[in-house]
Amino acid sequence: MFERTVKTICPACNRDLDGKYYEEGGKILLRKACGEHGEIIDLVSSDAGLFKDKISLFDHFMDYQCNVAKCREGIFKCAAHQNRNSPLSFLEITTLCNMRCPVCYADADAKGEDVPYGDICRMLEVMAGKDKNTHLILTGGEPTIHPDFFKILKKVDELGLMRRTFIATNCITIADKNFCKKVFDAGVRKFYFAFDGTDRDACIKLRGSLKAYEAVRKAIQNLRELGKSGVILSFTASKEWNLKNLPEAIKFAMDNCDVVKRLMITTECFTGRESGVSGLVNKRLTGDCLEGHLRKELGIEAATFPWAAFYILLKPLKYAGLLRPESWVTSIFSPMCGQMGMIISENGGLYSMIDLVVKDPRKNIYKCGREIDALSEKMKEAGWLANHSYYLPKYFLILLKYLNKKFLWKAVTASFMCGFDPKKIKKQLLGEKRVELYYLLACDKYNFIWDRMPHCATHHYRIHPTTKQVIKVPGCLVFALREELQNY
Repeated sequence: MFERTVKTICPACNRDLDGKYYEEGGKILLRKACGEHGEIIDLVSSDAGLFKDKISLFDHFMDYQCNVAKCREGIFKCAAHQNRNSPLSFLEITTLCNMRCPVCYADADAKGEDVPYGDICRMLEVMAGKDKNTHLILTGGEPTIHPDFFKILKKVDELGLMRRTFIATNCITIADKNFCKKVFDAGVRKFYFAFDGTDRDACIKLRGSLKAYEAVRKAIQNLRELGKSGVILSFTASKEWNLKNLPEAIKFAMDNCDVVKRLMITTECFTGRESGVSGLVNKRLTGDCLEGHLRKELGIEAATFPWAAFYILLKPLKYAGLLRPESWVTSIFSPMCGQMGMIISENGGLYSMIDLVVKDPRKNIYKCGREIDALSEKMKEAGWLANHSYYLPKYFLILLKYLNKKFLWKAVTASFMCGFDPKKIKKQLLGEKRVELYYLLACDKYNFIWDRMPHCATHHYRIHPTTKQVIKVPGCLVFALREELQNY
């Protein structure tokens, strides 16, 4: 039976606590107790076996020699985090919003305030100097209602950041054709659109109205008419309101895949307007809950696999010197952080890309990962000759052992038929309609663990409230300890 001690906090007073992950009834639970505020039990995973498989790929890692104690002092005091490149950088330019969504983690509304343009410029300049290859996400509140929004876009463009910049929006402004064209003309081609599925009643429960329901559909059409753009639909999954609608949400994304490239599913967090809950084991929706639901509803074996597993599977290429240091991932993702996959449409049905590529993926992804991880440890100590003449061929043989031979043959055939043109090969293998599927699993004060912070690759740029310096804060810290960061 699985059991592990973790570093956590009391959701009422933020006191540091030792918590315990433990297995019970086929689930993984978190138990923690504060002498003043009592005991909390929360759900970590609905599938103990799957959770243990994920952990098996991760146990011996501690990247950048960063330790929990150092991060607890204030993660922006930790040089390892401040100097790390960020694959994703969020810049919250306002806490004002034109909606009042019941599930808003930021508790944003019309009483919020705009970040001064000068402060935004300072953060962008630091980002352009230290994180020039990051994917910048302008967020809020509702970022498009900032009075200097188009000046901010101009600054982003001047600093060379526009190509990787996203606007995270509820779509109410983007639904207006003239406004959408103005944003498009400013150079923005990437967007995060708030999207709660195809169930109108669920949208009302999650957003308080149908404004966003109609707006996202108009915004997608506006971008379709303007030309080449890419949209990520950001789906806040609630066990109570819209989990059952998830397959229909995937179909909606698929039907609009000329514009929509990815469905990003974030599980509901009990923070912001949703803090102060009880009965967490029954209310909590985890990544493993999402995975189990999609396996059942779509009739597939595996919809996604953890980002941490992706790191493991490519690790030998690093030790063989085949990946440039600047192209290598900057952090080893926590297995509790996120997962990725792809759903494709074929003959009227929905299929998982992972099922097509890997034999018995539910078991073999992790089995393959453990074998490659063990091989990588040997490569780390071996010389160039041993790595290239022995370990690298062995690495490819391990991969071949777990790949679906039918798909492999199809890929080889498609490569020759398409003249090795990557775009044509992708179309031949995956068809016209496909959508990337990601789970991004944020946390709140109930399930927050410090152990996860050193591995965060998603950062929020902020101005330190006391020193006024530009700092980077891990995303999960912002979700769980938003108010504390503002008063740090």
